[in-house]
Amino acid sequence: MIHTRLSQTLPLFVFGTLRSGRENHHFLLGQFERMLPANLAGYARIEPLMIAPRPAGLVDGELYFLRVDEYDATLAGCDRLEGIPPGTLSGREYERKRVVVATSAGLYDAWAYVQTES
Repeated sequence: MIHTRLSQTLPLFVFGTLRSGRENHHFLLGQFERMLPANLAGYARIEPLMIAPRPAGLVDGELYFLRVDEYDATLAGCDRLEGIPPGTLSGREYERKRVVVATSAGLYDAWAYVQTES
C-alpha cells in the first residue's frame, strides 16, 4: 500500500546536504513531525549531490514529514536552496519531483530534488 497525502502535501525525501547532521539540515530543523530512513529505487547518484533516473539505481536518504503549519514555508526555503524559482517545480539544475520511496513503514509518495530533465 502506498501512503499518500492530499493536495500534494507530501513528505520530503532528502539524500544530501539536507540530511540530519549535514550543512543545510537547518532548513528542516524543527520543521518536521517525524523522519524515517528511506530508499529511492530507480535513481542513482550521478554526482555526490545529484541524482537522476537510473533503472537499476538505489539512493539512500531520509524521509521528512513536514509540520503542516510550516509546510509551505519550509518547502519554499528548500526550493530556494535548490535554485527552484517560486511558483515552479524546476530550476536550472534541480527539479522537485514526485517519487515513491520505501521505508520500514511502507511506501510513500514524496517530493525529491532530482536532476532537471533536459
